[in-house]
Amino acid sequence: MAKATSDAEAIVREYERIWNERAFSDLSDVVAESFTFTSPTADTIRGRENVESYAREVVDGFSDFEITLHELLADESLVMTESTLSGTHDGEFEGVLPTHESFEIRSMATFVVEDGTLQEERTYFDHHDFLDQLGLLDE
Repeated sequence: MAKATSDAEAIVREYERIWNERAFSDLSDVVAESFTFTSPTADTIRGRENVESYAREVVDGFSDFEITLHELLADESLVMTESTLSGTHDGEFEGVLPTHESFEIRSMATFVVEDGTLQEERTYFDHHDFLDQLGLLDE
């Protein structure tokens, strides 16, 4: 049982490394073809290729985007993380021109691991705070 837990943890750590190093071609090593990604900015995206496109859109909009992992709790098929997401809005993202403002927000994520790959990620953060830090809310 401990081996499965470390495998699930290792898979999530590798996934976060892929995001931070922009190594999106490595997603096929850890993400199932039917992977589902849900977040406040993406709603729900289905399929590894669509998630890769979204990841590339994120780093095009925030060239210094980074995930800083603080806590991780894992069992054989479920991993939960607490992280900080940060970046500078220096490119177009979701049709919004760059504000050149930075953001830093806390995030919680739940990952489902089956058959040695990520099947699902559900990420939660304060979308209002994200938009406010980017200067995109009317006062």
